[in-house]
Amino acid sequence: MTEQQPALTALLGLQTVDSELHGIMVKAKSLQESEHVKALLARRTQAIEAAKQLDARGKEAASGVDTAEAKVREIQVKIDRDTERLNHGGTAKDLMGIQHEIDTLTKQRGEAENAQYQAMEHAEAVAADREQKLPLLRAADAQAKEAVAQRDQDLAALKERHQELTAQRPGRVSAVGDDALVKRYDSLRNARGGGRIAVARFERDTCGACGTHMSPGDAETIAHTPAGSIPTCIECSALLVR
Repeated sequence: MTEQQPALTALLGLQTVDSELHGIMVKAKSLQESEHVKALLARRTQAIEAAKQLDARGKEAASGVDTAEAKVREIQVKIDRDTERLNHGGTAKDLMGIQHEIDTLTKQRGEAENAQYQAMEHAEAVAADREQKLPLLRAADAQAKEAVAQRDQDLAALKERHQELTAQRPGRVSAVGDDALVKRYDSLRNARGGGRIAVARFERDTCGACGTHMSPGDAETIAHTPAGSIPTCIECSALLVR
């Protein structure tokens, strides 16, 4: 065992913590940028807008019915008024004029009642369309909320684990007991965008960091690394622990 072996063994423990920390950050970013959640949220937004449009159509249709009913009532009031005038009697000419007006109003009432019927049919069709579509819109809303809740729950769990590991890291660094070695390790780990495995075991002539299987000559060189030196992988430069 070389004099660096205890420090390298402790460094493996630090690498384990750092690898999990990096994995957490990758998972968190993936969750935050989830295309699935984005799609569900976009669908929910569309569903909310569609529901608003359905409500607006419903109100408009109901207003149309109210307007049509008011028109029928208005004409009926006039007919009732003229009928009362007719019943009170008068000159033949006046009575003929009143009867003509009643006939005209009766025709208008028929047209208004037909418009009222059409307005009621339209309102019923709008209501039926709303009842058919609302379950789908509610489902889109529920699915989006469920996905967001699950994402937030997963993020919270990752955050908690990240805090635990972050609290452990200073102790792992102290266990190495070699500031220069930790600095070298951090430099390797953070190279090329970060998240690299900077220290790994060398077993069966294979680098535990990148999986490179060494040639017999390279494996022999690593096996006979002088005491006080740390062998490195010829491919990824990771520190190797034999």
